[in-house]
Amino acid sequence: MNHITSNIFFLYSISTKLLLLISAFLLFSGHHTLAKGEVSLHSSASLSTSDTLQKIILSKQNLRERIAEEEKKLKKEKTEARQEAIRTKIQEITSRIQALDRDFERTVSGVDLEGFSTTTENVDWNQELRELLSPIFEEVKKMTARPREMEALRKQMALYQKRINLTGNAIKNMQQHLADNGSEIVQKELNSLILARQQHYDELEARLAVTQQQLAEKEQSKVSIFSSITAVFQDFFKSRGLNFIFALSAFFVIFLLMREIQRLAHKKTRLGRLGEHRSFLLRLSIIVYYLLTFLVALSSFILVLYLSGDWVLLGLALLFLFGVFWTSKHTLPKFWEQAKLLLNISTVREGERIIYQGLPWRVMALNIYTRLHNPDLRGGMIRLPLSDLIGLESRPFHVEEPWFPTKTGDMVELSDGTIGTVALQTPEQVILDTRGGAHKTYTTLAFLGLSPINYSINTFAVSSILGVDYACQADITRKIPDLLHAYIINALKTKEYGEDLIELIVDFKEAADSSLNLFIFGKFSGNQASNYFALSRFLQQAAVDACSAYGWGIPFPQVTLHQPEQSKKSK
Repeated sequence: MNHITSNIFFLYSISTKLLLLISAFLLFSGHHTLAKGEVSLHSSASLSTSDTLQKIILSKQNLRERIAEEEKKLKKEKTEARQEAIRTKIQEITSRIQALDRDFERTVSGVDLEGFSTTTENVDWNQELRELLSPIFEEVKKMTARPREMEALRKQMALYQKRINLTGNAIKNMQQHLADNGSEIVQKELNSLILARQQHYDELEARLAVTQQQLAEKEQSKVSIFSSITAVFQDFFKSRGLNFIFALSAFFVIFLLMREIQRLAHKKTRLGRLGEHRSFLLRLSIIVYYLLTFLVALSSFILVLYLSGDWVLLGLALLFLFGVFWTSKHTLPKFWEQAKLLLNISTVREGERIIYQGLPWRVMALNIYTRLHNPDLRGGMIRLPLSDLIGLESRPFHVEEPWFPTKTGDMVELSDGTIGTVALQTPEQVILDTRGGAHKTYTTLAFLGLSPINYSINTFAVSSILGVDYACQADITRKIPDLLHAYIINALKTKEYGEDLIELIVDFKEAADSSLNLFIFGKFSGNQASNYFALSRFLQQAAVDACSAYGWGIPFPQVTLHQPEQSKKSK
């Protein structure tokens, strides 16, 4: 549950930051498009406002004259079809006059009055979803209004310029036909048509001048990218930013308050001391409390946004939560496994032994962050997310079962031939103090892979071989071993080794080529493991002293040459 909460915190903060970055990017895009999309303005772009207004008035007068002419034609026409065509033409000219009226008012006032329109575009959604999303769309449109308006003006200018060129070409062609044709009827019709097209040409130029004037005004009022981004952030924190901060504060206050209530309940009651003995119902109630904590905190967040009337942030929050819950259906099996772990009914249970990353651990407490403990390792308490335990298995352990083959200070021998004392062992590394005093470091798993022999646990043994001269052959099997045994016992008592001697064996081993060999075997307590090499040397030293004391000769290797009988006689 805590994972869900932390993921929502993270995702919500990321989405908010992305929204702000997108707003800044769109503003930047508007300025960038303005810089790149500079079009060559007509020479009429330098017209003053009074010239533009005069052109609009002249265009309106021409259109009204055309309407008067068309109305005269309408009175003379007798056929219904021709009358309907003239009415349509009059309606079209009237619409153009209304457009020029709007251009005139826009130029004079400097305000786009169409922005006061309350009509909204129809969308192909049901009414509830449209009401939820329309504030968000309106906010995005508001943030990107300026660059979109400038881009629309450029497109409108390009369209007017294209129509002006086409109309101008048409007038030239008609004037050419007028000059080439001598018929009075044709010339009269052509003059009427040329006059209409000339009026349309003048109208298009007037509208182009208005559009150029609007674009020039917007260019003069443009601000830097930094100022635009600053204005966006200032506007956000003046209104919605405060609402968001209040809502987020309410979420954290409620969440931390309920967590503190849980902590005090564990501290002041027996709940915190039950540990692995918690019942199933108690574990279930804890999970329900986790869920309730998150839901109450989330409800307080949404309630603050609702009471503040900020439908944009509220809509974003609801959309975000819907997306989280929609995508969480794929992770429900994982959450169910975590719930079973918290209830202590899964494959890992509190108080049992588990192998995690190659090392044995005791499961101390199954919680949002589970604690694992290895008492034989320095720093052997780790905390890991509950999800890391999914797929693992635990088992009951025996009281005498070791948690690690060595302890700090133990004398060990590894399969790579290294012998030393354990200076430090942690979940990550084991450091050996070798015979020369240098430290040799292994990763903990590599150390276990070298099958360490621990001389400090229980007992260990050292052995030695003593060879005496064949002159002692008569006493080598009984008398000499007994005398040597007693001598070594007395020698050990003079040292600190004697107290930890468990068993000493001195016995005849073999008759070698040059000596009669005795086998000396000493078994000591693990307390003397650090003196392993010293004891090997001491046993040999005591055996040599016994030979000197009792007069036993120690032979050296000899070579015997055997000569055949024939070679002796020939000599």
